[in-house]
Amino acid sequence: MFVLRRTLAAALAVVALNGCVYGFVNDAATGNAIQDVTVTVASGTCSGTGCSTPITQTTDAAGLFVFDAYGNHHGENNVQLISPAAGEEAMRLLYSRTGYRSVNVYHRPRYETMTQNGNEYLVSNVQTVYLCALSAPDTDGDGICNAAESRYGTSATNSDTDGDSISDFAELYGYGGVDLRYYGANPLKKDIFVELDYYPNLRPIQAALDRVTAAFAAAPVSNPNGSTGIALHLVLDQQIAAADADMNLSPAWTDFDVIKAKYFLARRARFFHYGLIANQYDSGGSSGLSRGIPAHDFMVTMGNWSTPGGTEQQQAGTIMHELGHNIGLMHGGNENMNYKANYISIMSYNYQLNGLRVNGVNGVLDYSRLRVASASEASVSETAAFAPLAPTTEAILATYGVRIGGVLRSGNASANLDFNGNGVIQAGFIAQDLNNDGDSSDFINSSQNDWLALVYDGAGTIGDPFLGATESLMKRARPFQVEPENAEPCITEPR
Repeated sequence: MFVLRRTLAAALAVVALNGCVYGFVNDAATGNAIQDVTVTVASGTCSGTGCSTPITQTTDAAGLFVFDAYGNHHGENNVQLISPAAGEEAMRLLYSRTGYRSVNVYHRPRYETMTQNGNEYLVSNVQTVYLCALSAPDTDGDGICNAAESRYGTSATNSDTDGDSISDFAELYGYGGVDLRYYGANPLKKDIFVELDYYPNLRPIQAALDRVTAAFAAAPVSNPNGSTGIALHLVLDQQIAAADADMNLSPAWTDFDVIKAKYFLARRARFFHYGLIANQYDSGGSSGLSRGIPAHDFMVTMGNWSTPGGTEQQQAGTIMHELGHNIGLMHGGNENMNYKANYISIMSYNYQLNGLRVNGVNGVLDYSRLRVASASEASVSETAAFAPLAPTTEAILATYGVRIGGVLRSGNASANLDFNGNGVIQAGFIAQDLNNDGDSSDFINSSQNDWLALVYDGAGTIGDPFLGATESLMKRARPFQVEPENAEPCITEPR
C-alpha cells in the first residue's frame, strides 16, 4: 500500500507537535520505526536558538524527527525554523545512520495551519522515508532497495514504475533541488510537469488552464495504482518583465532562449517542460510552435489576435495542442497530414480552436481516444460515414461530431454525415476532400488513439540519473519524429 505520510491530526495527538517540519523514518525490511537516525539540513537555512552547525535532529523511538519552530517540542533553547536557502526552492535533508544507506530528500515546506489548545501553528510534513540496509538488493538500480519499493508500492524491477520518464526515486525524494512531491508527483501515476511564463497582459485565463488539466485527468490511461488519467501539473510561474518581453521572437528559438535562460531555472529542466505565452514569432500570426516533436519547449503566440492572447477556448485548445507536440503528437496523430477528417483530436486544426463536439457538447478538449478506419476521398458514403476500428465501436463513434475543412457538419462520425455540407444526406458514394488540400484523390490513413501513443521523455530531455536500468530503454536512436527546424507553424486566427 502506498502510504507516505501519517495524518497531521494523528501526529499531533501522539507527539504534541505545535509547529515544525517533521517526518518519520522506518526500516525498509521490517517496516518498524528506526531510532537515532540523524537528519541533517545539508542545504537550507535555520533561524532560532537551536541552529548549531550542522543543523540536525535525531529520530526518537517512534522514528519521528522534529525541527521545532516554536520551542514547545524541544524547548525554547532548541528552536529551529528551517527553510530553503536563498535562490533555492527546496531544502536538502540528509538521512544517515550506521548500517543503513544514506539518502537525500528534497523538501519544499507546504505548511498547514493546525490548532491545538486554542493556538494556531504551521506544520509541514516530510514524506515517510524507508531506510535500506547497506546490503539490501536494488534490482533496478534506482537508489531504492527492493524492500523499500515494496513499502512504497513501486516496482523493484522498473525504476520508472508509472512510465512517465521520471524515476521513482525522484518522484519520492526529489532530485537536484526540486521537490516533485510539492507539485503533486506520485510514482504510481503518470505525471507531466509544465512551467508556464507569460508576457505582460497575456496571463492565461485560469479557467483555460483548469480545463486542460481536467482533460488530462480524464484521459483513458491506466496507472499502477489502479487509477486512470494523467496528472498534469501546469505551474503558472512568473510574468516576463516588460523590458524582456520581445514582442516578435525572431529568430523564434534564438529569442525564446534568451528569455528561457533568465526565467526558467535549470534545475527544473529534467522534469518540467517550458511553455512561454508570448506575443508573436517570426512576424507571423501563428498560434504557437513546438520545438520539434516530441520536445521540451513550446510557445503560445496569440498576442496580436483580435482577442489579445486568445479567448478561453482558444487558449485552452492551443496550450493543449502545443503540449501535445511536446509529448509526441503530430497534426494527424502519428503523421503530419492536417485536417484529417477521420482524426478527431485537438491536434488537428479542425479542432484546435473550437474543441470537439461530443455527446452534443461543443468545445470539448481531448486528444483522439478513437481508432477510425482509413478512407478514400474518391469514394465516401454519407449514410455510413466512418468505420470504427476495435476497440472503438459504432456506438462510441456516433457520439462524435465531425468537422470537414474546419466546418462542423451535420450528422455524426458513424452515420448520416453531410460530408459536402449541401444539407442533403446522399445515397451511394461521393468524392470529397477530407484533408482540406483542395482535391479529392487522397487516401486517408486510419487514425490512432493519441492517449496511448504519448511520448513522455521530451526527445530525451525529460528524465534523471535515478532511472537506473530503465534509462537505457529510453535512449531512442531517433529521438525526434519531427526535428525542431522542421516543426510546422500552427494555425493562424480564422478571418
